[in-house]
Amino acid sequence: MNDTGSLEDKPVSDSQFVLLSGSVLIIAACSLVYELLISSLSTYLLGSSVVHYSLTIGLFLFFMGVGAWMAQSIERNLVVFFIAIEVAIGAIGGVSALLLFAAYAWTEFYYPIMLLTIAAIGILVGMELPLLTRILEARSGLRKGISQVLTFDYLGALIASLLFPFLLLPYLGHLLTASAVGLVNLLVALIVAWSFRDYLRQWKSASLAGLLAAAVLLIASALVVNPASELFESALYEDPVIHTEQSRFQKLVLTNRGDDLRLYLDGNLQFSSIDEYRYHEVLVHLPMAFAKSQRRVLVIGGGDGLAARELLKYPTVESVTVVDLDSAVTNLARGQTQLKQLNNDSLSSPKVTVLNEDAWAWLAQQGDLYNVVIVDLPDPENEDVARLYSVAMYERIARRMAAGGVMITQATSPWFARRAFWSIGKTIEAVFEDVAPATVYVPSFGLWGFFVAANHPLDTATSRVFEGRFLNTATLVSVLTLPADLPKLPVRINHNHSLPIIEYYREGWGVLNNASEPGVGKGS
Repeated sequence: MNDTGSLEDKPVSDSQFVLLSGSVLIIAACSLVYELLISSLSTYLLGSSVVHYSLTIGLFLFFMGVGAWMAQSIERNLVVFFIAIEVAIGAIGGVSALLLFAAYAWTEFYYPIMLLTIAAIGILVGMELPLLTRILEARSGLRKGISQVLTFDYLGALIASLLFPFLLLPYLGHLLTASAVGLVNLLVALIVAWSFRDYLRQWKSASLAGLLAAAVLLIASALVVNPASELFESALYEDPVIHTEQSRFQKLVLTNRGDDLRLYLDGNLQFSSIDEYRYHEVLVHLPMAFAKSQRRVLVIGGGDGLAARELLKYPTVESVTVVDLDSAVTNLARGQTQLKQLNNDSLSSPKVTVLNEDAWAWLAQQGDLYNVVIVDLPDPENEDVARLYSVAMYERIARRMAAGGVMITQATSPWFARRAFWSIGKTIEAVFEDVAPATVYVPSFGLWGFFVAANHPLDTATSRVFEGRFLNTATLVSVLTLPADLPKLPVRINHNHSLPIIEYYREGWGVLNNASEPGVGKGS
């Protein structure tokens, strides 16, 4: 037996063969987790999920190809190189989330650093699989070796695709997931090094040193996850962070300074307690004034409980159903002290039913009819949300409305995202007989837009306008009077098969937003 890591003098044993086959599965799972981490983290920080997932996956595959091409230059010491590559992947992948958070918080070079991180991990992963194939080939032949590597590679990818959204991200978050997966890579390298120790005699010191250095790095990164998270959040948000949580769907951050409580979802401001009443009074009391009955109300979104708070001010309201996808948001609204005070603990009222379901699928079912439907969803910045502003969505809402019912939806800023605003209106007009735009100035958001819709005339209120802090009979006229400098624009209807509203939305807000601050607006 030689000491250079060659497999020429002794074939792979049965136990080593099983170990390497299992390593392929684990390596593939870890690699896909790094892809998903970078994609989801970039989406959280910068929005545009389709763009960042497409970029990350495409670049990863390209650099894996580069790595596979580079692997052909390795002719001997296959096991040594495999272990070294595995250690390098663990070290780089394990600190990737920390690196990207820091790049976003303190530099203007997020994309270059993101590209370099993807390139490094992609090239190394691309080198791994050809090396493993050649190592296994010594035992089972080329055809069988390739088949086995690909089989375990695809199976590992499946496992990672299930673990990441349902276990890793919700329970560990980005930073700890990266460190944990990096340690898994190191564990694979350690086990393989032990199993092939006879091949590594002259490389023993270097192997142990590399493993030890990488392990120290990753353990240190895992230990600083909490202080690092606090440091990054404080750099991203102006006010002190009092709660942060990663759900299956989004990152929740609650900040507080004095009387100003703010909720951010994936970095986008949802409300400020200083002026949220302006938004929610229009969102709730405007449709209630035009509805022929106020008995049953449906709120789509609104998991913060603020719309429900306004609805419970009506003695005529018998039931409120809140359909919000993310249980983390509704649990926060029911459990966090300051937020409970702000929403008057509305989600715990016996009149309120909370359903943590996908509104799109829920509306397609047969069910109760509602007198008022309030749509309080994030802005249509990606495909998942944009379909909730489509003709098909409004048709589903219309089928769940009682005779004389009224619907209202928030419709982003008519000042910054004008074509998106008018596209929402034109889409609603394709379903409802009478549609009216409305606007209100909310200092935290700027000028904000809504559309009210019904299948009866909306020219006269059917009940007394609720006297709120902002909205009353006098201000109702101004809310329903569109400023002269916001004329109707020629736009396309938002259909599911085309979703032009995404283009309109990004076109408008893209000029305003930049990568140095959290988003401003309902999902902007």
